[in-house]
Amino acid sequence: MKKYAYSYDREDYTGSFDSPEEAVAEAVRKSEGLSSPPTEIFVGVLVEADPQTTDHAERIVEAMNRRAHVDYGDAAARYLKNASKQQIAELDQEIARTIAAWLERNKMRPTFVKVQGIREYPIPSLGFTRSKRAEGSEVNEIGMSDVPAEG
Repeated sequence: MKKYAYSYDREDYTGSFDSPEEAVAEAVRKSEGLSSPPTEIFVGVLVEADPQTTDHAERIVEAMNRRAHVDYGDAAARYLKNASKQQIAELDQEIARTIAAWLERNKMRPTFVKVQGIREYPIPSLGFTRSKRAEGSEVNEIGMSDVPAEG
């Protein structure tokens, strides 16, 4: 399920909400007490960080080959050189599971996120209410006048 966060500056995001509407509502609520309220809210989708558990097998096999070659000379030069792509992929899956379990067990999973799909929402004017048209007023709302246009 997607989670959403809000920001007033498009850099520092707050919260983890079930919908963009919830994020906007909370941002508006929190902005009411600010001495310099923002004019817009940025809402984006929280994307969990990739813990980087995959794509290690090939480098490990290469390192094992180099170490064996150093320790045993030319006799070990072909060690693990015949590992197929399928075998490397299988090893990579096993390594990824092991790293993921280790991260979980040691409470070291990433706690950072990326924010994507950012949308901008204007903050509604706070504390202002529109008054009814006053009789005889020249201008009642910005851009509207009771005075006929000269022509």
